[in-house]
Amino acid sequence: MIVAAELPLIASAIAFAVAAIILALPRRRFRWRAGGAIMASTIAALTPLIAFPLRDQTRAAGRALWEWSAVGGPTVQASYRFDGLAAIGIAAALGYATASLLAAQRASRRHQLLPAIVLANGLVAIALAVSDDLVAATVVLGVVAALTAFAQLLVAPASATARLVGFYALGMHAFVVAALLLSRTGAAAFAFGDLRPTAISPGVVLATSLGAALFAGLYPFVPWRYEGEPESAPEREPLRGILAMPAGLGATLVLIRLLGASDIELATLALPQAPNEVRVAGIALVVAVVLAFVGRRRPIPIAPLVVGATLLVAIGLYPDLHWSHAVLVAALLSVIYAAAVSLAVPEQWEVVRYDVTLAALWIGLAIGTPLSVAGGLFLVFADSLGAMLGAIWLPPHRWYIARVGAATAYVSGVLAIGAGIGGAPDVVTQLLAAIVLVAMLLLVLVHMGRELSITATPFGLEATAGAVAVLGTALLVLLAGTAISLSLEEPLGRPLGAAGPSGRFVVPALVASATLLVVVSRTLRPFLPDLGAIAGRLRSIVLAVDPVPGVLSSFRLLESAATRSTSAFGFVEQRGGVWLAALLIVMLLLWATRG
Repeated sequence: MIVAAELPLIASAIAFAVAAIILALPRRRFRWRAGGAIMASTIAALTPLIAFPLRDQTRAAGRALWEWSAVGGPTVQASYRFDGLAAIGIAAALGYATASLLAAQRASRRHQLLPAIVLANGLVAIALAVSDDLVAATVVLGVVAALTAFAQLLVAPASATARLVGFYALGMHAFVVAALLLSRTGAAAFAFGDLRPTAISPGVVLATSLGAALFAGLYPFVPWRYEGEPESAPEREPLRGILAMPAGLGATLVLIRLLGASDIELATLALPQAPNEVRVAGIALVVAVVLAFVGRRRPIPIAPLVVGATLLVAIGLYPDLHWSHAVLVAALLSVIYAAAVSLAVPEQWEVVRYDVTLAALWIGLAIGTPLSVAGGLFLVFADSLGAMLGAIWLPPHRWYIARVGAATAYVSGVLAIGAGIGGAPDVVTQLLAAIVLVAMLLLVLVHMGRELSITATPFGLEATAGAVAVLGTALLVLLAGTAISLSLEEPLGRPLGAAGPSGRFVVPALVASATLLVVVSRTLRPFLPDLGAIAGRLRSIVLAVDPVPGVLSSFRLLESAATRSTSAFGFVEQRGGVWLAALLIVMLLLWATRG
């Protein structure tokens, strides 16, 4: 059976819309609405993966809905491509959108417009996942960002929403800069399949990575700040984190497509070269800023000195730094941020856990091996289904089985990312990736153990949950395996290849190890010490590297300079504006007639 590329996209959109309509029905008259919405949303999320092996490969690349080209410039095409990466992206985006819909219905305080915004965001996320042109994807990403910002206004404090909107705006500018850098190389089109690998310079990769990091919430670009929130802020629902996932995931997919269009080894990708003059100016600027902070305060603060020393070391080692090093350091800071927040206030894990999920996907990209990238994609897909299960009310025993299954699939993805570390060609990348993954795994297991150790569980239920977790994770691997494998081969150009005689045991070993870790985390959680002290120490690190105070200080300095210069111009204009204007006109006339 051959399926046209458009059919699964239309079917997923219709099924997701039906789920949203069912949830809008009155609860008292339609008691079946929860089950019907879950069934429709499950069909919406899984249809791309089921239909992907049956797609018509001759039409999988899609066609341009419209084209636009400036005089002598590259062509912009609103084209779409239904490949493995698109199938995984649609399934994960609709999974998160469905979880948002279900959580919005269960929330005690919600806005009537929220389900409609989530529905629109999910439908636009489908278009973003299949977009095959950088400029067209940037336009769609702007729509997703606007819808996400509107949704955040309804569930998050104004300060957190303002921070998120600011980062989205900067991210859009970064994607525009990437497109401009591509146009400078003489690219005939912005379609990823038509880009020459030589046209994708380190500057293009850096600009796209910066934009995707701003959207994905990779620290320090986090959409929520733990400190300084007023007590009268709206209730902190898990919606605050999950609503931002379609935007973060979509931006990351755009980055993956751009990286796949290049022939660059991800683990050894160098950063754009900076002349010595620029590095010297950077050192002088860092020293001046640190002295300004230290000179105004008594006693001397430690945080500016630590941050300044770190920046000086980074500037000194800049020629030897790789793109993967910067990504892994940002991922490590993301994990530290999530730990500082969630260990101090465990309820906030449902908000910051999604930053950790996207950080794991970025770690897989930084490692660059096919197994690590595949593990990151599977982790995002498994986490989206886990978010759907978490938004559904279940009896205690079924809830326990569902949580163990979701945790096992999540940990399996983390272990798969770690299993590919050995294939990275850079030793520093291997070391940093191992450190970040161990820290991430410990944080995830601590919170999973906390959730699963709330009540006593009989041995029979534990055995059943373990068996269901193994079988469920294996089923997810079979369901998403074809799409993930072909996404590595087609968009990324990094096929898994043959793993040797022991390759058939890799997936069972990862699933069994993940199940064991989840069970052990529940058993050992009561014996762990109080983690509040650790959270306090991590909080100081988070505050030290937070970019928002520095950015606000820069804006205040710019505002002060603009105000003073405006006052000076106003004084001159009032006292001698006419004579000054006449003098300028005479000078221009003399210059024009000097020949």
